[in-house]
Amino acid sequence: MADDTKEDPTTTSHLNKPARSVGHSSFSSSTACEPIAVTPTTTTTNNTNINNDDGNNNNGAGVTDPETAAPVESFEEYPGLPRLNYRILDYKVKLSIVVFLLVTESALLPIALYYGLTLHTTLRHGIIFAIITSFFGIVTGIEFGLRCLKLILKGDKYRPKNGTKWSFDFTHWTLSFGYTVMTGILIGASIPHNPLVRPLAIPVSLFLIQVGLQLVWTGWMNKTGRKAPCKISSVEKGERVPPLVFTIVEDIVGVDGGGGAVYRRSLVARYEVSRRFRRMIATQNWFWAVGSLIDGIGTMVVIWTVPEAVAYGVGWGSPLVFVVIWTIISVEWVRRDLRREKRLWAEEHGVAAASTEMQQTS
Repeated sequence: MADDTKEDPTTTSHLNKPARSVGHSSFSSSTACEPIAVTPTTTTTNNTNINNDDGNNNNGAGVTDPETAAPVESFEEYPGLPRLNYRILDYKVKLSIVVFLLVTESALLPIALYYGLTLHTTLRHGIIFAIITSFFGIVTGIEFGLRCLKLILKGDKYRPKNGTKWSFDFTHWTLSFGYTVMTGILIGASIPHNPLVRPLAIPVSLFLIQVGLQLVWTGWMNKTGRKAPCKISSVEKGERVPPLVFTIVEDIVGVDGGGGAVYRRSLVARYEVSRRFRRMIATQNWFWAVGSLIDGIGTMVVIWTVPEAVAYGVGWGSPLVFVVIWTIISVEWVRRDLRREKRLWAEEHGVAAASTEMQQTS
């Protein structure tokens, strides 16, 4: 990453302009690529109904949770820098359980059942894969159902800005498409008397390729200043497309992580104000895009070239190894970038920040 300690002319010009509220921030082509000034410490919003100007509740979008109208807070030590107000450690128990169950369902269980039942029983492959397929989707199905409930229940605590009862968010539609394709492959390839082992090994890799292509597409759209062809979570149609990593973080933390609409607005505000935060998001987007495509395509090639018995283990195991390695690298990378963002923000704004605050990563 290039050194960015020098003063950015765009930042200087915008910081000299009158401050505006973060509550109505948008990803328009003018604001998404350039910083805006915000009022220090706490900024307020005037929207009493973020979904429906006339207050009607025909589709569930007319009821606003008071929490969603709360002001976007800024760091006292870093005036104008919106605080994300989310600590992942506060949810470490829930997160650990969910991650363990997802890893078990998406990698460990299929591999254990396939090799365990194949090597140590006389069951034919049709029965073995029927057993494996029956377990697929239990955990993800429950999580997906909970996501649906949070997004369609009365009120807008978890919905994107201006989201309606049945519009969900962009990540929800991405997962819906991916899970539908994966389930279709598992069912279709398990039907024959002699199941098709290689196709049964490709669902996760295929999903990585899908996400990787979306990451590349949104990264390119954002880099070239393209406008969104449809609503992308909190980004309205016609506004500048954000990198998919930003959208995934907004949706996953906002809904599954319990951050709600308050977190969504804080994240949007932070993204608009801080050019280093935007640079960090863009970097992570390309990091995951390249990694997903390399692992997804590479795994697919291996699946169709090695013996079937090996292919199945590679197909379900390789994506897990990739995700673990990339997550570890990303966590440390993001922590470093957030500390640097705060330090340089303090230097540029003449703020003597406490050293302990600079160690936080919110």
